[in-house]
Amino acid sequence: MHLIAWKDVTRPLSYGGLGIPSFDSLYHGMACSFIWRMYTENSLLGHWYKVKYESPWKPAIPTASKFWKLFCHVAQNIKELIHFTIAPTCHFSFLWDPWFNGDSLAKSFTCNQLASCEVMDFISNDQWMLIAYLPSDIKSNIINITIGEAPMLTWNGLSKPTAKMFKANFFSNMDTVSWAKFIWHKRFALRFGCFAWMAIQRKLKCADILIYRGIPVPPLCGFCIGNNETHSHLFFECDFSFTVITKLFPVLNCFYLRPNLSQTFDFFYNSQHYNALEKNFCFITISATVYFIWRERNKRRFSNSWDSPYSITAATINAIRSKVRNWKHLDKLEIRFKEILV
Repeated sequence: MHLIAWKDVTRPLSYGGLGIPSFDSLYHGMACSFIWRMYTENSLLGHWYKVKYESPWKPAIPTASKFWKLFCHVAQNIKELIHFTIAPTCHFSFLWDPWFNGDSLAKSFTCNQLASCEVMDFISNDQWMLIAYLPSDIKSNIINITIGEAPMLTWNGLSKPTAKMFKANFFSNMDTVSWAKFIWHKRFALRFGCFAWMAIQRKLKCADILIYRGIPVPPLCGFCIGNNETHSHLFFECDFSFTVITKLFPVLNCFYLRPNLSQTFDFFYNSQHYNALEKNFCFITISATVYFIWRERNKRRFSNSWDSPYSITAATINAIRSKVRNWKHLDKLEIRFKEILV
């Protein structure tokens, strides 16, 4: 049983995923790269496609290949990011390429006689030489387009886009999540981060989630036996888990009501008493605590064995020590977190 959809797993870290590339994002990046090289490099394959289909911004014919239909679909999505610089030697399609004020001329005017024409066919001596039957408003707009020295494309103002930019464009319609910086910080540990990532999204197989899905399990928390097992209760409203986290961070005893996982992360992130290195240390320690508490929960349910909060605290401390021993400025961390690191 999977509680997290694959489309959510393949999102970048900042969007709440694990950053695993999906086939759709890889295809998008490949299509963006191909379209870019088609216009900026002397590619035999790109030239063949231009002769056969004229432009990726021209609607694909029904018999076109799947790859070309993909290129056409991606081209429409990235049209607003690409800017064409006109020059006497440019081979841009006169009707279909979006050189006409960011759009294709065919959107305003079309003519079968112009189907295979290029922009350079209407430039002579660095001046526009337009045909008579073009509408006057289109003529005036074309004349106002500056003719440069050499044809050029820019991607959102840059002349050399990267694969990272193409990938960012694929996910540009999504919103970033505020908690990603707590889990996937500069010094995160993958094993601990994955469990904290599932916990903060309420995607661990807690009793309330399983019962909601029709799977009969004991509803009570395996630690305190006095409350129903939920994500917010396990991290860190339960007496057991709260004892573990406060042994590591006694400062959390200042809460009037016990915090959940998100509130614990927020507490350290918004604190003015910790620098960036110390906050990263707190984040990785919280993630490790989530991991060892979840392990203990599973041991109690499936192995019929128990460890005390102090044993869980000791296991967390040992794991953190092994993870941070190669960190720079470790001596500064040892001053503030002496109980954990020394």
